Amino acid sequence: MDEDYTVWVDFPRYSQQYLDGVEGFLQNAFPLFGKGDEIQCPCKKCTNRLWLRRDVIYDHLICYGPSSLYVEWICDVSHTKMNGKDNMDCETGMGFEDNLDDMFDCTGKGFQNVEEGEDGPNVEAAKFYRHVREGKQPLYPGCTKFSWLSFMIRLYHFKCVHGITESAFQELLGLMKAAFPNALLPSSLSEAKNTIRDLGLDYQKIHACPNNCMLFWAQNSDKDMCDNCGASRWVVQEKKGSPVNDPQKLIDKVPAMVMRYFPLKPRLQRLFMCKEYSKLMIWHAVGQMKDGKLRHPADGEAWKTMDSNYPLFSSENRNISLGVAADGFNPYRSMNLSHSTWPIILVNYNLPPWLCMKQENLMLSTLISGPDSPKNNIDVFMQPLIAELKELWDVGVKTYDVLAGKNFTLHARVLWTISDFQGYAMLSGWSTKGKLACPVCHYETSSSYLKHSRKMCYMHHRKFLHPTHKWRLDKKRFNGEIETGQSPEILTGTDIEELLRGFENWFGTKKEKAKKIDSPFKKKSIFFDLPYWCHNPLRHNLDAMHIEKNVCDNILGTLLNIGGKSKDHVNARFDLQEMGIRKALHPVLSADGKHIEIQAAIFDMTKKEKEVFCSVLKNAKLPYGSASNIGRFVQERKVLGYKSHDAHFILHYLLQFAVKKALKPEVALPLIRLSAFLRGVWSKVVDVSMLKKLQDDIIIILCNLEMIFPSAFFDIMIHLLVHLCREIEYGGPEHLRNMFPIERYLAKLKAYVRNRSKPEGSIAEGYLADECVTFCARFLSDDGAISNIDVTCPIQAEYHIDTRRNKDGKVFHLTDAEHKACHRYVLFNCGNQEIEKLME
Repeated sequence: MDEDYTVWVDFPRYSQQYLDGVEGFLQNAFPLFGKGDEIQCPCKKCTNRLWLRRDVIYDHLICYGPSSLYVEWICDVSHTKMNGKDNMDCETGMGFEDNLDDMFDCTGKGFQNVEEGEDGPNVEAAKFYRHVREGKQPLYPGCTKFSWLSFMIRLYHFKCVHGITESAFQELLGLMKAAFPNALLPSSLSEAKNTIRDLGLDYQKIHACPNNCMLFWAQNSDKDMCDNCGASRWVVQEKKGSPVNDPQKLIDKVPAMVMRYFPLKPRLQRLFMCKEYSKLMIWHAVGQMKDGKLRHPADGEAWKTMDSNYPLFSSENRNISLGVAADGFNPYRSMNLSHSTWPIILVNYNLPPWLCMKQENLMLSTLISGPDSPKNNIDVFMQPLIAELKELWDVGVKTYDVLAGKNFTLHARVLWTISDFQGYAMLSGWSTKGKLACPVCHYETSSSYLKHSRKMCYMHHRKFLHPTHKWRLDKKRFNGEIETGQSPEILTGTDIEELLRGFENWFGTKKEKAKKIDSPFKKKSIFFDLPYWCHNPLRHNLDAMHIEKNVCDNILGTLLNIGGKSKDHVNARFDLQEMGIRKALHPVLSADGKHIEIQAAIFDMTKKEKEVFCSVLKNAKLPYGSASNIGRFVQERKVLGYKSHDAHFILHYLLQFAVKKALKPEVALPLIRLSAFLRGVWSKVVDVSMLKKLQDDIIIILCNLEMIFPSAFFDIMIHLLVHLCREIEYGGPEHLRNMFPIERYLAKLKAYVRNRSKPEGSIAEGYLADECVTFCARFLSDDGAISNIDVTCPIQAEYHIDTRRNKDGKVFHLTDAEHKACHRYVLFNCGNQEIEKLME
């Protein structure tokens, strides 16, 4: 904002400069925004909610001053010239709230009809709006329930969800056209798909080498053989009826491997063609509270660092920041079939935190076909996405913003990736196995190989303590050595680029064996093709969901001595003997010399104590919807078969009560503190000053655990706990950067599979149909097309107003008492800004 615009606002409210500024604002605002003799009052008390007369608004601005949310708008209006040549810039929409129609109907050249104005829609946007207008025609003369476009999309969605074949769908269309000759129905499935494609709802099929070496795409689109391994692009199939001994056998051109790519640019452009979403796309800049707490990734150091490094990008609030999530899943819902399909999903971080991880806002970008995981070759399949992201960064795409009524150049960037630890290695190129498994500690990872357990352990957490801490000198209770190490410095993206200078990537499953290099890097990640990637301080996220699941497995398995899960076994005791520590736990020969005996450790429980421990988990009464029935996983003093969210709930809430009843205080206390640490890590609002305390706590907790549990307990997942606080500081709240919403979204993709021989095709068509439904909810809701749910509202996104769903999924109406209880709960659990929006 120009400094001259704010000079009168900065003066004392009794000064003549301030009084003249208020007069200028009122003189210009009433002709533009007045209804009769009233406009909305932008003072601190009214905050644009009340319509008041001019004299009352004058008094309010003198007594209370302008609201900080509308200072820029007030200054713009007070400097607006009324000759129609220099109108207010209202690209942000600030001050209009929900009265957007008034903004476009007001006088002034810049606020005329957006489709006819000087800065109206560009060619692509005009074509899109023309299709939407045409699609809003009634299905048949006199129809008020459906438009022809909404009915066609609903019919297409019905076909995909219920697995209707194309031939059956074609016959159904013919029957409907014969029965309803006046209805505007498509003549074929191809015509319906072409209409959907005109709206930007489409995907591309790209052929790939069956050995994952290259894509037959861009400059390689005309090739029939792979350049690396020589494999054919096609599957050779003999045609029926050809002679058996014919030397010239005919073949059908069927691609050996196909990936699906969903273009990103039209999907981003469409977000700004919807008024409500265009308003939400700048929430990260103008809608959140600025009190120094972490509520959104925009509050984190990584976002701020990128903004300071690239001020041109950050100067436009509508530029989009994305997250890239990748994970593999079995589309058949069966554990006895080995099949791994890998989708790549984009997360839109411009949206508010209660919307950015919702399923309707996750964008499927790439679908990599199975049956095998792409592993390090995932970079081959990400080439189209990276190429489009580079174009969006360097050139941008011309986009029409319906909220402002103007075109602008939209740019986009990737903040980080989200994946499990296996996916971390695939996306970053750093090997997450072996002695340097920690990507944060990198070359300074402290690890030891346990000869008898045949695994690596990661201890030495004393090096994160203060240099003068007394535990650094304690050899007896730790590993028998004095700790002199220091906390390692983080490898920056520039450091990694320098390390990988001249590194040559090798892709494909049948490549020549490359020279073995002494480096934990298996490749140079394709993300380094993005010009800003090396300056990003948080490129890949550690997934707290899988970390918690593994930590819970280790704790429960060891405490309850579950076979195959316990980390305290004979080999672990021999490792202690090998290291020369904790002599009381060393294995000894029995009196007859035929057996090996081991002494009970401090954390071992009797049968009675195990029963008490398990009873806490089995008999816990939990609020409906907060967790699954954890008691069904408790069987004969064992806890088996629980899922990731169950582990999350156990660690946060139930473990502290179980260990307090069953274990000695010296064992129970560190585990209780671990529960408190995890609850702090998962806070939706994080106080930065508390992060230092949480970091100090987890170091002490891990050191305490080193005194209690054997070395085999400390796998890489236990060690990664020490790095979670740093990632929160850089990336913002943990619940916006983990795999929980992504895993739930994968379950939704599994539900699309109808043709088990082509699961990826079913998923692509199902996603496209679901995207069409979301499109109808945003653009055709005036016709009552598909859904009357406002997808932008955090409450209505899952429930109809005045209704709720029971456990069977059926909708029933709330009583007055239930409705009041729900309303009270929302008011008590929302911030001030959310309450003001609900009150409006």
